[in-house]
Amino acid sequence: MTVSHFALAKMAVADLEAQERFYTKALGLVRTAYIEHGEGEAHLREAILGVPNAPAGAAQLSLVQYASKPAPPLGEVVTVFMSDDVQATVGLALEAGGRVVVPVQELAEHRVKLAFVADPEGHTIEFLQNL
Repeated sequence: MTVSHFALAKMAVADLEAQERFYTKALGLVRTAYIEHGEGEAHLREAILGVPNAPAGAAQLSLVQYASKPAPPLGEVVTVFMSDDVQATVGLALEAGGRVVVPVQELAEHRVKLAFVADPEGHTIEFLQNL
C-alpha cells in the first residue's frame, strides 16, 4: 500500500484564534474547514488553512487546540512554505507578530533563498524561494 500525496501538516497550538489570525494575515492562508469535536477531555477545535485558489488536494495546514492537553514543546514541527519573494513574506510575518529566527539568506549551491521565522507562539516556519 502506498500513499497518494501529502495532505496536511497538523500543529497543536495553545491559542487557536491568535494563531489563525497570524497565518491568515502573514501568509494569506484562508480557512478551508473548522472542526469542533468531542466532549470534556476529548474536546478539540481545529482550523484547517490552505492557500487561496489552490488545486483540489493541495496540502494544507491544520491548527488544532486540545482542551485537555497543552501544546507540545516547541521544535515538534517546522512548516515550510514556498514563496515568490522570501524577503516580502518575512516582512508580512513580522507585521503579523512573528519574529526572525534565521534572516533571509541565499544558498546558491541549492538554488534557493530561505529564511526561518517564529510565529507568535514560537513555532518555526521556513520560507523557501527557488532561484
